Amino acid sequence: MHARDPLGRAVVYAIDMLHQGAGIAEIAERAGLRFEEQIGPHLRHIIEHYEVLLAGIDQGVVDYDNRGRDRSVERDPAIAKARCERLAEGLKKRLDRPWPETLAVAFDGGVTGDDRFVSGSTPLRELLFVAGHAVHHYALLRLVLKPQGLTLPESVGKAAATIRYEREHKAS
Repeated sequence: MHARDPLGRAVVYAIDMLHQGAGIAEIAERAGLRFEEQIGPHLRHIIEHYEVLLAGIDQGVVDYDNRGRDRSVERDPAIAKARCERLAEGLKKRLDRPWPETLAVAFDGGVTGDDRFVSGSTPLRELLFVAGHAVHHYALLRLVLKPQGLTLPESVGKAAATIRYEREHKAS
């Protein structure tokens, strides 16, 4: 697989989102913020979705609800940053291995959480999901960091479609 293939480009996108997460952890650590109160839980949630996806690719089943919920990740920005970097490296190494055509994605649903669903998907779709899911959480973190006087790079927490739209309509 090559980084110019759709799946390869999605891997690069997913890696870029992990680098943004590592950057957020670093900003929080340098600023001395209480990481575990607002920032850490978002990063842990993102990291664990990536971890479940990477583990599930070779098993053929991804279950985003069956995460480790490792509280050390949400308490320590250095751990969160290291996990982001390790996942990015794991995805990079995964580029050169074969990928399954399809995956089963299992998840809980219903207002009481009593329903269990399994749906067919693809590695491409799930890579786009974890990357887009990260963007959503980074947008929330942007709102958390702003009152603290901290800003993130312009593209962090902004959907790719929004970035493209703004670029295309800037000249207008």
